Amino acid sequence: MLSNLQSSDAEQILCRLEEIPVGSSRGFSAESTAYYADILVVRTKEGVFAYRNRCPHTGAPMEWQPDQFLDFTETLIQCGLHGAQFRIHDGFCISGPCQSRSLETINITVRDGVLIALDELEDPDA
Repeated sequence: MLSNLQSSDAEQILCRLEEIPVGSSRGFSAESTAYYADILVVRTKEGVFAYRNRCPHTGAPMEWQPDQFLDFTETLIQCGLHGAQFRIHDGFCISGPCQSRSLETINITVRDGVLIALDELEDPDA
């Protein structure tokens, strides 16, 4: 259980790593009532990657359904609004209206099997 773990001001406990299966994505919000996620996390065989949930094209949230940030091949992050596609490992846009731009990286770590965001969940520029 995560109930005995504490978040500091700079760190936000997200979930146990095992709750995000390899090849899937999940969104997290600072507010439990938020309609869209503040950040997105993708887990692959190579690691776990986190980005601000804002497309560089319009600033719009990217999920097309809750926790759905990947294309049908589950090899790229895809914006649900305009279909822009981003590499998972670095957030670089390879296709779409924001080509050659990147998603904003969120620093994360895994400690004792728990995924922790080291940056604020809420966008300070929003």
